[in-house]
Amino acid sequence: MLVTSNYKKGDVITIKLSTGEELVTRYEKDDADYVEVIKPTVLTLNPQDGKVMLIPWLMSIDVHSSNPSRISRNQVVAISVPAKPIADSYLQSTTGIAPASSLQL
Repeated sequence: MLVTSNYKKGDVITIKLSTGEELVTRYEKDDADYVEVIKPTVLTLNPQDGKVMLIPWLMSIDVHSSNPSRISRNQVVAISVPAKPIADSYLQSTTGIAPASSLQL
């Protein structure tokens, strides 16, 4: 099966999994069996103020590492581009660099 991707390495993407989780992550590469991503996060609500925040998807991985995480294609329901405020927030939380037009979630 030929797999073509609309994304390039480093793009911030959203992946919906069959478990219902929605990941915001950086695209690395993909093939017929796997999608590889860097620093996957999930959206959650901050219990103190109710605002949306990003937390690591896999709590046991080194959040400072750029090693890719592999997700089975069988578990992927959809891949898309996240809303700009979410992508900006993801970039700020994973790199420490605030995009010029970033908005708070």
